[in-house]
Amino acid sequence: MLQIQTNGDDGEKALLEKLKSGSYVAFHELYDLYAGRLYGFVFEMTRSRNLSSELVQDTFIKVWIHRESVLLDRPFKAFIFKIAKNQMIDIYRKRMKDPVFEDYLFYESDKLASNETADGELDFDEFNQHLARVKEKLSPRQREIFELNKEQGVPASEIARQLNLSEQTVYNQLSSSMQIMKKEMGKYLSLFLLFF
Repeated sequence: MLQIQTNGDDGEKALLEKLKSGSYVAFHELYDLYAGRLYGFVFEMTRSRNLSSELVQDTFIKVWIHRESVLLDRPFKAFIFKIAKNQMIDIYRKRMKDPVFEDYLFYESDKLASNETADGELDFDEFNQHLARVKEKLSPRQREIFELNKEQGVPASEIARQLNLSEQTVYNQLSSSMQIMKKEMGKYLSLFLLFF
């Protein structure tokens, strides 16, 4: 059973007591107090606006569902941050099967380790959306070969076998695809080159 906790602040404690009683007004006030800070925390970890918004919403849904188990003597902020962190871990476990996302996480962790500033940081969702738009500029065959090789890690020899092509044709298609992609990636070129 979830146990929602708060600090000793009287105003917040009063809100949580009302929340325990089913007050949606109190819930909304708590949301207003913490949603922005929670979003900032989650975005710092995920670099994804969509995922951050989703995690904030899911966290507060859990708070509402388990409102009757509120504890009034511990920090509420720490509790909701813990819920969000646990949800991020679950999502990362699922998304780690995506090789592009895995590369992105390594890229972000390297940036954090080197103390790079937030200036110029890129959003993973925006990168993926731009990548999808650029892939539409490829021919259907180029796109198929690019995705098999660069995104799924299928060797050129296996692609040639699967598609009944010569290996040289696969390499030619990959080369053409990469030229188009590099030209069209714009501000995302550094991430594209890192991953592909």
